[in-house]
Amino acid sequence: MFLFPGTFRYLPIQAILLPSGIISVTVFSYLHLSYYGKASDEVVCPVSIGVIITLMCLSPGLIFIALFVIPGLCYGQLQPLLNPFFSIPFILGNIGIVLGALSMFAMLRINRIRKVPGELRLKPKRWKTKGLWLSIAILTVGVIIAGASVLSGPVGKTEVAYDVRLDTGTSEEETTFFLPVPIDESIREVADVMNELNVVDGTADWEIVDTAHGKALEVRTKAKCVLSAEKECGYKGWEEGDEWLYIYNFSMLQRINRNDYEVRVFASTANATLRIRLSMDDGINNVLGYISVGSTPTDPFTYEVPLKEGWQTVKLARSLMCYD
Repeated sequence: MFLFPGTFRYLPIQAILLPSGIISVTVFSYLHLSYYGKASDEVVCPVSIGVIITLMCLSPGLIFIALFVIPGLCYGQLQPLLNPFFSIPFILGNIGIVLGALSMFAMLRINRIRKVPGELRLKPKRWKTKGLWLSIAILTVGVIIAGASVLSGPVGKTEVAYDVRLDTGTSEEETTFFLPVPIDESIREVADVMNELNVVDGTADWEIVDTAHGKALEVRTKAKCVLSAEKECGYKGWEEGDEWLYIYNFSMLQRINRNDYEVRVFASTANATLRIRLSMDDGINNVLGYISVGSTPTDPFTYEVPLKEGWQTVKLARSLMCYD
């Protein structure tokens, strides 16, 4: 299915200015058109006002079509337009196009204005003129912001997630694990996502400690447990988001080749299993992830890695997934 990745900058401001501008320009344009219509057999509009109204009405609709409708047609999917988030701007944009077309038609009929008594040739009331220019200013600012938003590209809400699944196996005694933790390479410290770490399944005690191999998550448990942490890291653009994906890494990490890594882990008893995952989503179209991989006699490829007693290395697979 075709989706629109990320969002655009200054979207709340656009959501206020563009509809407000379209509606107010429509109202004051009608007041002006009704006035000038009294001086002609048909609806007419002065050239200066007509050009501005036409451009202001057409711009939002054409911007929306260029951003969403045309890409949707290219992918053969217009279902996202049914979402209120897109359908309301789509409807307003089409109204703007219709009003722009009507304004253009009225403007082209200006040569049909006939000579009339002086009272009809007076300028419209001042509040109507000021209202129209204020409406045009609002819509102009909205269009400029929308254009700047498009040129700067979309932004995505970035998120980092870390989770660990542990199983002590057949052991009935408490098992202690030392596991790698996410490291923020930009500050060389444990990533603040660990402030959000919680036990979401089972029971366990945990803390972050120093070991001979680096920072580690010490977990003590007697049964299966799951620890998980998620944190939103703000909105970022294309380039900033790409750089952000790679600032997180694991502690106690060793690189084998381009996509394969190893991390050191510790288990105080044998026959335990581990699954560990770290993922970074830039909110636009990329997810970078690390996940433990291992093998058993019955499963040559498994994310649930069997552990021996003591310190050992566990292989990690790194993958970059792109989505639309």
